[in-house]
Amino acid sequence: MIHISCHSENFGIHPPDETFAFIKRLGFDRVDVASRSLIPQGRIIADAKKEARLMRDLADRHELVLDELFLGPVELAGQGVSPESAFASEEYHDNFAVICAFARDAGFASVMGAAGMVTKEIGETASFDNAAKTLARMADIAENAGIMLTVEPSRNSLLSIPAVALEMAKRVPKLRYTLDLLHYQVNGHPQQESMKLLPYTGHMHARQAAVGWIKCPYEYGEIDYDALMKRLRGMSWSGTICMEYWCGEAEKNTGISAIDQNILMRHEIKRLIKKYWGY
Repeated sequence: MIHISCHSENFGIHPPDETFAFIKRLGFDRVDVASRSLIPQGRIIADAKKEARLMRDLADRHELVLDELFLGPVELAGQGVSPESAFASEEYHDNFAVICAFARDAGFASVMGAAGMVTKEIGETASFDNAAKTLARMADIAENAGIMLTVEPSRNSLLSIPAVALEMAKRVPKLRYTLDLLHYQVNGHPQQESMKLLPYTGHMHARQAAVGWIKCPYEYGEIDYDALMKRLRGMSWSGTICMEYWCGEAEKNTGISAIDQNILMRHEIKRLIKKYWGY
């Protein structure tokens, strides 16, 4: 079954109750939660059980299902550390284990970590190898906690080219992707190449983009969601597609509305679910 979720930062950074209430009023029944703005890692590490209870109560209060914890880099001493730099750190993996326990107890299905970066000092090959070691261990930790580890292959990450992301997926079999086609579309990678990652995808982000125009308005978008959803149906894929369109200054200055963009995208995804799945 395909579920539709809403990213907690789509409509700005607001107090948790205000954020969840607004998302519910817009008609969503699931939410992806950005740790950086709603539940900082420092609080999770300090008292994971307390924070899990608070997050679970927040979701219950607003009748929302917690879907993915949008975590990013695991922090050490309050600073995010990229996976290629953390493969030998026991504290890094200990902190991630606490976060996974929090996510499980709160009711999340998955945690989205960081994909890694190319570190100039060690080069691309060593960066890839080190990140693979870290992600493999993180995937085991997540599995032991009963949740799924994903990372987002983004345009600024180690996995900025579909072929490299495909290689990482094969290197780390338990890793799954939160796939956002925007990151490859904006740099002109053919969608047929990006969709080779679908068998390794556990979660998705949906928004439009064009070559050279990130987060373009819906009507200018070049991502073929019909082809994407048709392929997912052929694969019998099940999971969550999260609406993720938030406005930065560039979008605000041109009068783009995050509400409009997310509702338009949700309508398109719902239309295609009905077309290919019949519900």
